[in-house]
Amino acid sequence: MQYRLTIDVFCHVEQTSNAGKALAEQRAFARCKVAVRDGGLARAVTHYADHPSPHLIIVEDDGDTGTLQSRLDALAQVVEPGRKLIVVGAVNDISVYRRIVSLGVTDYLVSPLSLEGMMDAIERAAHDPKGPERCKFVAVMGARGGVGASTIAHNMAWAAAKRLNIRTILADMDLTFGTAGLAFNQDPRQAFGEAFADADRLDITLLERYMAGDDENLQILSTPGALRQYDSIDEEAVDKAIDLCRQMAKLVIVDVPHVWTDWSEGLLTAADETVLVLAPDIANIRDSRNMLDFLNSKRGESRQVKVVINKSDIAKRTRLLPKDISNTLGVQPVAAIPFDPTTFIEAANDGKMIGDRFKSHKLIGVFTDLVMRTGVRAGAKTGPVKSQKKMAFPSLFKKPQAKTA
Repeated sequence: MQYRLTIDVFCHVEQTSNAGKALAEQRAFARCKVAVRDGGLARAVTHYADHPSPHLIIVEDDGDTGTLQSRLDALAQVVEPGRKLIVVGAVNDISVYRRIVSLGVTDYLVSPLSLEGMMDAIERAAHDPKGPERCKFVAVMGARGGVGASTIAHNMAWAAAKRLNIRTILADMDLTFGTAGLAFNQDPRQAFGEAFADADRLDITLLERYMAGDDENLQILSTPGALRQYDSIDEEAVDKAIDLCRQMAKLVIVDVPHVWTDWSEGLLTAADETVLVLAPDIANIRDSRNMLDFLNSKRGESRQVKVVINKSDIAKRTRLLPKDISNTLGVQPVAAIPFDPTTFIEAANDGKMIGDRFKSHKLIGVFTDLVMRTGVRAGAKTGPVKSQKKMAFPSLFKKPQAKTA
């Protein structure tokens, strides 16, 4: 997802300062307003005495525990309510962590803070575990064309809607040759690509006109198959469409075509979960390695790309097995789907998913497990979700209560 936050970083050491400066260059935080200042926690106290407070404050302090606590008490007197605070301190001790967090601080981390550490901390701060479950956004892409990524995305959407009772939207971003509508035997009234012609007008009501589906739990955005060019798709328009989808469902699965553009890179980087599908051959392994290196550096340690090997047993004779691919890529696949052309072709020709065509096929469990790995809860059916203010999470940074005599 893309965050829309104002973030102030008050740092003491160069590494933390560099992390703050690099934060706004990361795609997930590109829409954030980030200000980085030297001087640490002490400067933050003087700064907020006569400046408004942002959504999120990150302060670094090099003092001992007593000094840190007194400065936090002073900061609490000048920061506006409804803000979150991440503290970066010099002391690496669990008792210090517990003491600082007990003051109402969102998180305590040890200095210096890396870019990945900062991104992970902000993501934790932005998520309110007591609030309503937010819509999960999953992007699925093949390392190369023809590896079956679309089929996997389709069957994941079916498993979410039919097996797990999750209100789901499947968005096929192959705007000319996409097959999501065809795969579900649905004929979209309008091509999804037309939604991007005038993105300023795009809202939930308009987006619903492009949806197809006869199941309240599953709606599809796809093309009817018209041969039309969509050369100038704007990244912000794509982001807006996905944001609208997330207000209408509990799970949005985006089938990303095998193209490398600003918007496809943005989808793969910003998604809550990105699934990379590859087949067992040398070209797939090469491209998977390149994509994993690039995307994982953008997504951070806690949001690593998940890998699925499709047609996993097709290369037995060449001895290119899933474990060999895993060792080469340095990642454990979350699923290895065997080569079963008869099953998939029969289902496709009937306009059905595996689970509709073969009621007890073992692959149903594989696709269901893939959905569960996104973190979405079964039965998350309620919706459409009402629009909410961006990042309106409750503050955990609370002013200390006055002591009574």
